[in-house]
Amino acid sequence: MNPWDLTINLKDVVLDILYLSSFILIGTILRRYVKFFQTYLVPNNFIAGFFALVVGSQGLGWVHLDPERLILYVYHFLALTFIALGLRKSKSHWGRGPFSKSMSALFSYLLQATVGLSVALILFYTVMPDIFPGIGLVVPLGFGMGPGLAATLAGSWEEYGFIGGAQVGLTFATIGYAYAFFVGIALIHWGIRKKKMSVIKDIDHLTHEIRIGVHKRGELPSAGNLTMYTEAIEPLAFHMAAVGFIYLLTYLIVSKVTGMMYSVGLDQFVPTVWAFHFVVGLMLSLFIRKIMDMTDKSYLIDHGLMTRGIGLFLDYLIVGAIAGISFTIMSKYWLPILLMSVIAGPATLVMLYYLSYRAFTDHHFERFVELFGEMTGTINSALVLLRIADPEFETPVAEDAVVGSGITLFLGFPLLYALNIPFVHFGNSIRGYWVTLGVLLAYWVILAVVWYASGYFRFKRTV
Repeated sequence: MNPWDLTINLKDVVLDILYLSSFILIGTILRRYVKFFQTYLVPNNFIAGFFALVVGSQGLGWVHLDPERLILYVYHFLALTFIALGLRKSKSHWGRGPFSKSMSALFSYLLQATVGLSVALILFYTVMPDIFPGIGLVVPLGFGMGPGLAATLAGSWEEYGFIGGAQVGLTFATIGYAYAFFVGIALIHWGIRKKKMSVIKDIDHLTHEIRIGVHKRGELPSAGNLTMYTEAIEPLAFHMAAVGFIYLLTYLIVSKVTGMMYSVGLDQFVPTVWAFHFVVGLMLSLFIRKIMDMTDKSYLIDHGLMTRGIGLFLDYLIVGAIAGISFTIMSKYWLPILLMSVIAGPATLVMLYYLSYRAFTDHHFERFVELFGEMTGTINSALVLLRIADPEFETPVAEDAVVGSGITLFLGFPLLYALNIPFVHFGNSIRGYWVTLGVLLAYWVILAVVWYASGYFRFKRTV
């Protein structure tokens, strides 16, 4: 998949962005006045995405939203998000909290991939011999890694016959979000009743403002600091310009690399390279940030403003992702999607609960809630749940979650490669999927040995 090669009417692009913006406003209004959304703290972008799906081309037809174009927006917003993450300076430290959080996340990905692929292989050998087995590998992409990666990587597999792969990825991501918020809120209520919380004993601390999602009074939180004089340039514009410049470099580098691959006959690997373009963007942003740190120029980038940029990209990404779900594709794959989701969700919950009481020495239930929210949604949904369990972020769970996510990003690269083994090395043959299943299990064993050897994991409960 190379989204840069597609010719799109500029009018359609502008209208799409305007529609997505309008849906975000509608989602904000619905969260403000609908009790159901307030009770479950459903994010505005999630509400907006479903509203867009209902009124869009596949629903009531009031607004024309082409799923193929929406997937392209998800693709680009994903890269912008990773670039902004690389430029933003985060406190980083190793230790039990971040490392165990990272390993727990990797275990979740491997569990979800193993469940998904196993179900796909069973269906292939029984009632669905024409199934695309790679659908099972989309489960960790949608559940654990979010809609951006799910749409991008699964979309690249369409070159190998995965019809509607990107939409399948978005579907799994949406189901994962439902697990994160609805099951996540239920888990918190259960934890309160069972007195498992270390910080709160009830959720009365959730103010009316938090539930409606609007600051109505009191001191407003700061969005960030101005690193430049507005007479010269708007600081937020400078931050977004930096992200855009790095994305331009990303495009030029990937274009050059794929051009060379075409010239030497490696055409079959080109879609995979374009699918991993966000990795190139991340590496570039980390490299440039390192140079800025070494030359004492990092003061130009404000953590708060760059974080707001990340939030901006994610909001539009999630709205576009949900709106891009195809009912036609869902009806085609309803059985494997249903089976994989019904098994993977509870399996993830049980495993994370087990790990949280054996890999950490404190705040076990809060860590469990955060992990479940992230491994079925994103780091944002995890922090939404964590804020209920730890409203003032008194525990180290939030910081460990953010730092641990950075560690996971790098330790997870072998897993991303493993998910592409059937396509890159075996031409989508069934043998490739069995090899992939073996690689996943082997990687799982290696991580388990490393984790145990580090002294951060024990089979006996730590409380």
